[in-house]
Amino acid sequence: MRKTIVFAFITAAVIISGCTEIRLANGKYTCNLPGREDFAAVYNDQIFLRLRNAEDETMNNGYWDWAGKYKIVDGSHIELDMDRQTGRNWNFYYDLNMRGNSIVVEDIRGENSYSLKHSPAVHKRPVSMEKPDPAPYPSYR
Repeated sequence: MRKTIVFAFITAAVIISGCTEIRLANGKYTCNLPGREDFAAVYNDQIFLRLRNAEDETMNNGYWDWAGKYKIVDGSHIELDMDRQTGRNWNFYYDLNMRGNSIVVEDIRGENSYSLKHSPAVHKRPVSMEKPDPAPYPSYR
């Protein structure tokens, strides 16, 4: 009996510890195709998407913008946390998948796909905490 309890505890611990959430790498994902300004920006579980408007390129500057949470399901499919109507519109035209270090955008209506390639975030040099030299007093003559 005791061995069974220990075995069950160890099995549960192994299963729980192996459940890590898959995420996209933080940074900007850009399209290299000429004339396309599609991109995605990712930070932890947040994503901002700008994809060419599938219905009418004259509306909203020709692009759809959306920001919110996402998750990876089935190992590669990117599921966006949208309200029902917005999700229906986006899922009718686009399917997003993670492939390596890029996001593959499948344009369902256009029957084609393209990749948004990852470019890591640039870290700026830290700001010095030293006090700057005092500015000289203006001279009035």
